[in-house]
Amino acid sequence: MRHPEITRRLSANLLFEIGNHSWAHPDFTTLTQDELSAEILQANDMYYQLTGNTLHLFRLPGGAFNDLALGMIAYHGMVTIQWDVVTGDPVPDNHAENIVRIVMQRVQNGSIIVMHANGRGWHTAEALPGMIQQLRQAGYQLVTVSELLEVEP
Repeated sequence: MRHPEITRRLSANLLFEIGNHSWAHPDFTTLTQDELSAEILQANDMYYQLTGNTLHLFRLPGGAFNDLALGMIAYHGMVTIQWDVVTGDPVPDNHAENIVRIVMQRVQNGSIIVMHANGRGWHTAEALPGMIQQLRQAGYQLVTVSELLEVEP
């Protein structure tokens, strides 16, 4: 894991909810049952070693899935989530103002917005304050994914 201290800090912050996104970010439609298990469990185990907490949500790498992938995620006691608003924040010239505009055009009640905080979100940090302000002004309430889906964390 590249950022253990940040992981610990975010895990302790009630405004954040961390989920599993796999260990190495492979295409889950190409993996065997054993490979899927390894991807899920290696990330879960590392998170537990760092925080003492367990992960309950799983976001598929690239959104790719098949029945085997969904079954293995469920077998490991996790809820699979997807997003419905893509910000395009990994694109270096997609500036903060455009990210906010995209979100405000596409968001609806119950939306899950995918953004990156791993160095691939070039203007994510710049976009967030304005995005949060505009979402709240539009009447949206920001909640964790578990709160949105009404599942126990």
